Amino acid sequence: MMMRLAGWYGAWAVPVWLALAPAVCANATDAATKAAEAAAEQTPPATPTAEAPTVGTWHVREVDGVEYVPLEDLRSFYKLMPLQPKGRKVAGQRMVGNGEVELRFGPAPRELYIQERLCVLTHPVQEDATGDLLVSKLDVVQVIEPILRPTYIANRSAVRTVVIDPAHGGHDTGTVTPYAREADVALVVATKLGAELKKRGYEVVFTQEQNQYQSPQARVDKANAAPAAIFVSLHLNSGRSDMKGAQTYTVAPAGKNEKPLPGHEFSQASMALAMAVQSSLVEKAGAEDGGCRRAHFSPLNSLRCPSVMVELGFATHPEEGTRLSTEEYQLKLVEALAIGIDSFSRVMNPATVMQVQKAPVVETPPAPVKVEPAPPAKAKPAPQKARSRKAAPRRRAPARRPARNNRNRRRR
Repeated sequence: MMMRLAGWYGAWAVPVWLALAPAVCANATDAATKAAEAAAEQTPPATPTAEAPTVGTWHVREVDGVEYVPLEDLRSFYKLMPLQPKGRKVAGQRMVGNGEVELRFGPAPRELYIQERLCVLTHPVQEDATGDLLVSKLDVVQVIEPILRPTYIANRSAVRTVVIDPAHGGHDTGTVTPYAREADVALVVATKLGAELKKRGYEVVFTQEQNQYQSPQARVDKANAAPAAIFVSLHLNSGRSDMKGAQTYTVAPAGKNEKPLPGHEFSQASMALAMAVQSSLVEKAGAEDGGCRRAHFSPLNSLRCPSVMVELGFATHPEEGTRLSTEEYQLKLVEALAIGIDSFSRVMNPATVMQVQKAPVVETPPAPVKVEPAPPAKAKPAPQKARSRKAAPRRRAPARRPARNNRNRRRR
């Protein structure tokens, strides 16, 4: 069944669109505009925001100085049902869903999987005395809400410009291993990504194009000067030789006594962008899912637009580092990044009516009905002749004895 994302129930198809396939979009026509206006007249449920976190009968409680929302309230608000984990039950896991979206908490306290895509939460999930899970209000507002309902993001706007930031450059080579050089790989992928995005109709701005060093502030200034932009910074990760996988970062939330940063204004849109890009890297490029994460990385803190930092893989992993240096895999990364950016751009456009199916469905013509020939009519058995009733044999009269000669009686 097709659903319109501008409405309340349309939210359920969003994670499927973000995680599995690009959305099917249609430009707003007169009919679509009328439909959108009709939907706008209906009052949707209130959205949990940083200013108004308590919705309806939500029971917000504080644990160790952090505000939490019971999973039961979350489940009721998003119209979800408890689900039984598939296969062997894993300790600490909780699953909720409605047939179109699935949220799996755990087994680690800060792990949340939305449509099997990892999101690392800011605060660990807690368990109360009754056994119900508690999810931090901050993670509900800035992680779950923008992924489930991106069309409810307050500052949602169309994307016209993509600012591509190849990491490092010049004397700043970044991570260098026998398998890959971070600055070189990032620049090659960025250049090819820019060409691909231009084909798709975007304006592209590079923070640096010729392997030259640019200060973090210079990168920020270029991005903030671009109209209707998003910012995508490309990096390679480093770690133990057994660590691998792509990771996508957004700006971390402000601490309890910290002042908000410019990047926090777009934290919801940045999370939706991170999920779109990360999902596409896993689905289209075959990267291992390292999850959507949050951190105070420069220049994310100072950007005034949706922004992400993409770790394309680990240069320190022998197999993954070698693959990152091949043109074949770099082209896969470019295609995946372009699809993720395109998908995010479509759902952020307020003038677009989006229709998404629950899952990709290929309708096949019904199989021809096989008509069996009618069985031959059975010949009726010939009517049996009525048995002739045999006449009872005639009973012969006993033979008559010859009359005795009365003469013999006179012997005396």
